[in-house]
Amino acid sequence: MRKPFIAANWKMHKNVAESVDFVKQIKDKLPNEKDMEVGIAAQAFSLPSMVQAAGQSGLKIIAQNAAAEYSGPYTGEISLRGLHDAGVSYVMLGHIERRRLFGETNEDVHKKVQLALQRGVTPIICTDETMVQQEVNGEIHYVFHQLMTVLHGISLDQVKQIVVSYEPSWAVGAGQHANPTLAEEGCRLIRRTIADYYSFEIADKIRILYGGSVNPNNISAIMAKPNIDGVLIGRASLDVDNFLRMIDAAKQTEDEAKGDK
Repeated sequence: MRKPFIAANWKMHKNVAESVDFVKQIKDKLPNEKDMEVGIAAQAFSLPSMVQAAGQSGLKIIAQNAAAEYSGPYTGEISLRGLHDAGVSYVMLGHIERRRLFGETNEDVHKKVQLALQRGVTPIICTDETMVQQEVNGEIHYVFHQLMTVLHGISLDQVKQIVVSYEPSWAVGAGQHANPTLAEEGCRLIRRTIADYYSFEIADKIRILYGGSVNPNNISAIMAKPNIDGVLIGRASLDVDNFLRMIDAAKQTEDEAKGDK
């Protein structure tokens, strides 16, 4: 059984004081870490203070990006070594906004993923709907070429550690509407692509999140889908009450699913 993962992506919102206050307001209201993981991706300057505020609560503090080098003359970049030492658990890599606005390539993301795995920071690999048709064992499959390029050369042991986030371009941004059926189909195809590249056993263990206009009104329908193991929430995660409502809704959906088995 894959453990659900509810993650907030605050993007370029909230200063240090606001971030720490948010953590303090939610940290004692989260589900048991054994049943569900909850994380927040915040700006880099807030991460150490958030880690300290989270304490032993189980709340995961997530970096929004990292450099493709451990150290060196890279002014303005964020070191994975530094993130690890600061107690950061996860790092988002290849987010659609990083690709669109800052020109990050598959090769850039691939290198970052390798470094994150080596350093012990779990990568959340973001991918959109870029697919190609490819023959696999005599059958035509839709393959997420972008994701497979990023995973090329990642070993069986390493790939078990990753998290994948499916963020279709049609659903990213304010005013858009998430479609649970399309979200499930994208996540299902990602899992099948991983199964073709590695194995069904490996693919069945990897958590796949859905990101794109997730809010309190649609999170239950999204989380009810069998190939969606969690969500990456943008704007709707900025409010404490909204975020807690979504966590509770996801937990209830998960409990109902367990009860049906």
